[in-house]
Amino acid sequence: MRRLLFAFFALSALVSARLFGGPMDGTVWDVKVKPDSFFAMSHRGTLMFARGRLSVATAASPDFQPGYYTAQSVDGTTADAVWNASLKEPDQGVMNWHGLVRGDRIEGFAVWWTRSGKARRFSFTGSRREG
Repeated sequence: MRRLLFAFFALSALVSARLFGGPMDGTVWDVKVKPDSFFAMSHRGTLMFARGRLSVATAASPDFQPGYYTAQSVDGTTADAVWNASLKEPDQGVMNWHGLVRGDRIEGFAVWWTRSGKARRFSFTGSRREG
């Protein structure tokens, strides 16, 4: 019975987020994305949360389509939240994004699983865009 109740609430939350958006909707973040490599240069980019989806504009994730995100409040408000999303592109593979929001700051990591199965890791930090 517990499993059935848990499944019902999980499905309700998923349907609600896809129909009405998620807790991070309407936020845009300017980030610096750095590959986990000693010689790699960081890239500037943007994370945009809208209608329950994450869109990423950065050189680290070219051509990936927006993907649904999930977010969970750390302290009962959206000021501090943990979130994750998976963005897919058939020719590129899958890129998983995981982050933590603390007020107007965001940080986290991303893993790009290429079609060949190779993992490329990135870390990111940034701040909420005003306006």
